[in-house]
Amino acid sequence: MPATATAPSTRPGWALLGEFTRLLLLAVVLPVLVLAGVLLWQASMSVRDQSATRLAAAATSGAQELEGFLQVHLAAMQVLADRRNGEGSVADVARWDADLGRIHGHYPAFSTLLVTDASGVIVTSEPALPEAARPMSVADREYFQAPRDSGRGHVSDAFRGRGLGTDALVAVSVPLLVDGRFAGVLEGSIRVDSLVLRRGGLAEHGFELLLLDRALNVVQASAGIPHRPLDSLSASAPDRDLARLARGGSGMQRLRGVLRDGGDAFALAVPLENGWRLLLLQPRDVLEAELRRTGLALVALLALVFAGVLVLVGSKMRRLGGSVRSMLERMQQFALDDGSTQIVPANMPQELLPVADAMNALAARARASYAEVNLSLQEQRRLREELQAMAQRLLTVQEDERRTLSRELHDDIGQSITAIKLAATSLTDDALAADAQIRREILDEVIAIADQTVLKLRNLSLLLRPPQLDSLGLEAALRGQVSQLTRNTRLAIRLEVAPIEGRLPAAVELACFRIAQEALTNVARHAHATNVEVEVEIEDTDRGEVLVLCVSDDGRGVDPDRPGGLGLLTMRERATQLGGSVTIAPRAGGGTVVRAMLPMPTEI
Repeated sequence: MPATATAPSTRPGWALLGEFTRLLLLAVVLPVLVLAGVLLWQASMSVRDQSATRLAAAATSGAQELEGFLQVHLAAMQVLADRRNGEGSVADVARWDADLGRIHGHYPAFSTLLVTDASGVIVTSEPALPEAARPMSVADREYFQAPRDSGRGHVSDAFRGRGLGTDALVAVSVPLLVDGRFAGVLEGSIRVDSLVLRRGGLAEHGFELLLLDRALNVVQASAGIPHRPLDSLSASAPDRDLARLARGGSGMQRLRGVLRDGGDAFALAVPLENGWRLLLLQPRDVLEAELRRTGLALVALLALVFAGVLVLVGSKMRRLGGSVRSMLERMQQFALDDGSTQIVPANMPQELLPVADAMNALAARARASYAEVNLSLQEQRRLREELQAMAQRLLTVQEDERRTLSRELHDDIGQSITAIKLAATSLTDDALAADAQIRREILDEVIAIADQTVLKLRNLSLLLRPPQLDSLGLEAALRGQVSQLTRNTRLAIRLEVAPIEGRLPAAVELACFRIAQEALTNVARHAHATNVEVEVEIEDTDRGEVLVLCVSDDGRGVDPDRPGGLGLLTMRERATQLGGSVTIAPRAGGGTVVRAMLPMPTEI
């Protein structure tokens, strides 16, 4: 069955609608998708940066608040100890009971206050120790040993209380002195769940906290952390990550599986002045939820923008549909002949005026190009005819040279040989055998005719190919040609050949010699010159070594409007066969310069 053509759409504008739709996908949809991806990435980075900033600010603020809390309580203890040291009333237990009660009233965070002697035995406490627990020694506690050894106030690591309870505690303690000697410590214990961080507003930001002492034991942990006070970090991977961050990690880091539910978190560590580490963590789920909210808001905004673009482009497409169809109809009528009608911009929509102008300009350029092509074809036809005529002339000249050579051989060389033969035959005459004088004259005549014949043969041989070119090389052949022209003409020829190592390829030598021979012959015949310079040298180019021949004269120069003769054609043909070129140009100051470039074969 014959193939049937698909019927075009009968509804106006639908043929172009598909093209505009594809254009819309390429020009609008894809850029919007790329922009959406870039914006989402930037938004995620911004959310992460903001989260890191909030985390750092909260951690720093929490650490400062905790340090302030501990410093205030340590300062209160230091003031009381300094006053009692200065009064020399360290041993006055009754006054200690009153002072401890007053301190406990002003600083309710203290769960226990006590005074020890120099050996670490508790002298008095607030609240008072049970009778069964007396006397009690705290000489093994850090809060006793550190002030004793350093003579300064101290904030201890977390420890478990005894005597007055088993709560997890931290202690602030200062040394007591009598006459400058250590006499005991004044210590106040604070339950870890009473530290100020428990009252911080961290939960509203979704943060989790972990407070570690100098031994990396847990002092305090929020509900989302799988640790309790006095826990030690284990050898598990999450705890190793927490310990590594606490020991020296910088910046926000992602820790895997550190939360109670096994989730990941982004954590930041802040060191305290007493050597503790405050770790603040933001669960990854919280950050991802914020990222999702930001991403959804951005996608919604992009969707609204995209919908507006679609509506605007759709209305614009419908408006331009009719105009484009009209434009296409006019473009289908476009042709290269002079009778084709131009597109009238006044009749086109404003949106398509640049297209109409461009089509008119294209039509004008196409007609101009068509005219140039016709001229080029005509020029090629003329050149082809000239080439055919030149080839015919070349054949004619070749036949003339053959006839000349034949005539020289027949009329001159042949006659000389015939004369030699006749003279030699006459010597066989017996009548002349007795006359020595006549025989001598005949022999002299034979010798003279033979010498003339040899000279004529040498001249013919030199005309066909100089023997110096084969035996002695290019320079000797050129000097022989220059010497011959100098003798036969009035030209003053200067030959300069640059030093050349070894012999050149035979094809290059022959081409160079024939081009120089033809150029010098043209100068002698047509240039009316008096001085000629011939230069030969080898140049290094990006294509390798090139033999350069330059023949310049001070004659009347070349006529650019006059076509070249057979000699110029043969010179260019010889150079072309070697992949080179011949240029003929006017010489500065008058005259002509013939320059031949003959590439040297890579393999000689």
